Amino acid sequence: MNTSSVTRITGLASGLDTESIVKKLMDVERIPLNQLKQKQQKQTWLLDSYRQLNSDFLAFRNSTLFNMKLSSSYNTFAVTSSLSNAISGTGTGSAIQGTYSIEVKDLARQASFTGENVSLDPTLTLGEQGILQPPNTSTSISISVTDPANPSVEQKATIEILATDKIGDVVSKINGAVDGTTNKSLGLQAFYDPNLQQFTMRTKATGKDAKIVLSENSASVDFLGQTLKLDTTNLVANGTNAHIIFDGKEITNFSTNNGTIMGINFSFKSTTVGTSTVTVTRSVEAEVKNIKDFVEKYNSLIDRLNKLVSEPVYRDYQPLLDDQKTDMSEKQIEKWEEKAKSGLLRNDSILTAVLNKMRGIMNSTVSTGSSYNSLSSIGIGSKSYQDRGKLYIDETKLTAAIQADPDAVQKLFSQVGDTATGANGLVNQLSDEMQTAISQLTKKAGVTGSSQMDQSTVGRLLARIQNDINRQTDRLFRKEDQYYRQFTEMEKAVAKFNSQSSWLYQQSGM
Repeated sequence: MNTSSVTRITGLASGLDTESIVKKLMDVERIPLNQLKQKQQKQTWLLDSYRQLNSDFLAFRNSTLFNMKLSSSYNTFAVTSSLSNAISGTGTGSAIQGTYSIEVKDLARQASFTGENVSLDPTLTLGEQGILQPPNTSTSISISVTDPANPSVEQKATIEILATDKIGDVVSKINGAVDGTTNKSLGLQAFYDPNLQQFTMRTKATGKDAKIVLSENSASVDFLGQTLKLDTTNLVANGTNAHIIFDGKEITNFSTNNGTIMGINFSFKSTTVGTSTVTVTRSVEAEVKNIKDFVEKYNSLIDRLNKLVSEPVYRDYQPLLDDQKTDMSEKQIEKWEEKAKSGLLRNDSILTAVLNKMRGIMNSTVSTGSSYNSLSSIGIGSKSYQDRGKLYIDETKLTAAIQADPDAVQKLFSQVGDTATGANGLVNQLSDEMQTAISQLTKKAGVTGSSQMDQSTVGRLLARIQNDINRQTDRLFRKEDQYYRQFTEMEKAVAKFNSQSSWLYQQSGM
């Protein structure tokens, strides 16, 4: 509130405690303003609650429900290898059960240069070891590298080697080399092992299109050949693809040591002597776990919504004003506000509709072409109406359903179709309902990160309340000025009366 400009004469003539009187009068005048502030706080809490629910619905839809639409949640497979140290694999949703033979003839390799018998002291500079002596105290290496991910583009760099460099500095310069035009890393790995007396430079990428080309400059060739002991008769090094024999068929197009065959994501770790037997079997346990995880997250959301729409309302606990908080501890404030926030979403129309729709969806049937066409038919359901939509799983019955008709179980959850004809899976129906709720909540209260006073319903209400608070604040400023003016006039009148009384008293000779 603005400071009053009225000259305040406080009880000099009347003896009244004007400040105290005005304060009590203003306390009464502030009641409408305080009510507005409490209303504003409640609407702010409500806005935050709606926005948090909006975020939670979005996360549930984009994560939990999205994952349950994927075939990998149902078509789960266990992959075992007779040579697990050399070959391992994981099944995708498109894997096919069976037994396969696989042989790793060669791994995908980097393009590389290796120098043997490199006798350098890592603690001394090249100059101190008699390399790059005056007048030639520096040289340069030009390197170009091709990455299989973009084989049509060469990355080039020129690296300056100084007599003051140690071998570790040379290694660091090669590893940090960037293209002179794009400033992108060449993707090189260099290292020197003094115990092995070996220097190696190679690409990070593997595959036949990985390539290193060294410069033909004579000084550079001398340094590479004489100091680093690289074979400079061929200044080009190429990587190689993996060479795999799968069920007798040759595969040579994997540029890395990972590849997908028959819906199996393989990882090749070493070459094999002979073949490995890889067995792919359906993992019912993994599918049961995926469904259990989904039901657990569904129950968590249902429990939260049930709590919000049934929370008790404590009407005696209104939001605290700033001057009320000054006389309370943090713990007292926390407990009070917990009561004040309770019941903000009690019987909320949006949440109640979402709850009813979710319960209805999970109790519905889906045209799967099988008797496994509802959650109850595969061992999932509520135990009584008191569960308020919470689901329980009979694992034995669920496992039996998956073993008997895995396709029907998958269709029950993730089938895409017309909801009106009962062909749309439960997860897709829930996803549609979540999207509807998200749209309604956004219209009601906006989204996290946007202004509190946006164009949502609650946002516009908060803006109106703030305008009312501003008007009330201005009114109180004027009202306080008015009270002080009135008391000032009264003091002046009392002073004048006292002066006249004193004069009359003197004139009477008393």
